[in-house]
Amino acid sequence: MSKVRAQTSVFDYMQGYTLCTVLSALEELGVLDALAADGLRAEQIGSNEFLTRATLRYLTERGIVAEDGDRVRLTEFGRTVYADRGYLVWLSGGYGEAMTAFGDLLTGKRRFGEDIDRNVRWVAVGSAEIGQKDMWPYVVDLARRFKFQHIADLGCGNAHYLISLCQEVGARGIGVDISPASCKEAEQEVAKAGLTDRISIIEADAGDLKKVPGIDGVDLVFTFFFLHEVLEHGFDVLVAYLRQIQQSLPAGAHMLTAEVAPPGCEADGMELFTPEYALTQALMEQRLLGEDGWRKAFTEAGFEIADVVTPDLPEARIYLARKP
Repeated sequence: MSKVRAQTSVFDYMQGYTLCTVLSALEELGVLDALAADGLRAEQIGSNEFLTRATLRYLTERGIVAEDGDRVRLTEFGRTVYADRGYLVWLSGGYGEAMTAFGDLLTGKRRFGEDIDRNVRWVAVGSAEIGQKDMWPYVVDLARRFKFQHIADLGCGNAHYLISLCQEVGARGIGVDISPASCKEAEQEVAKAGLTDRISIIEADAGDLKKVPGIDGVDLVFTFFFLHEVLEHGFDVLVAYLRQIQQSLPAGAHMLTAEVAPPGCEADGMELFTPEYALTQALMEQRLLGEDGWRKAFTEAGFEIADVVTPDLPEARIYLARKP
């Protein structure tokens, strides 16, 4: 169980909630990077002059920014928060509306996925920012160590992960996503990166890999923070899905995934992220597996566990499994 530090007060929670909301909003408006690069003037934020000036004053009072002539710039503390902005965007941008309606969701007055939903775009943006900083260096290290040359990304979204990994290790790639909009954006990003000759984007259901051309020739398939959504339908369904992937791959191929462990995984009880993560996933009636559970799932699906890496993302694990 998580331990609450004695010095934490209700005002710390108020401050955290407000800063999370404000900084996430600045990211969604597209001005947070400008703040980090060159500083920011109130008129660059929006037309509500009174509120924008009050916002910059608030961020100054909380030590995030400092005045510098006609603008404000991030302080040293502000830059540490900016570096971890993905967590704020993921929570406030992705789940903010649902958390505001939490009481209605508890009582059943409103239903998640019907009356209210997460903002998929900002969940994806926040997750990408988190992954790039706290997980991606470990993924690249594994890819280089095992010399993967043909990579498939299941649920590729805008293909940023796939593009980055192919660039890092000189591999060819296949991006698979069921969303036409995501596939269109992914194709644009691949073209922008100059990799149309090395990366193919395929609009298909990643749950039916037999319809994905070229999947039988890849030596690495990866999917991040997705498999617990399969687990939502039961452990047996998860194993069956992993077995389908295993059977679609050539011998010696690997599967790479990352997942957050459930609460209670840290021996000292001081969990930084997983209780909040688990609660947001509970909105979708999803649960999490610990390392033993993932080892069991991969093993029952016919994989061998090649490596388990602990990245900087709190309470997360990266699993590398191999088809014998």
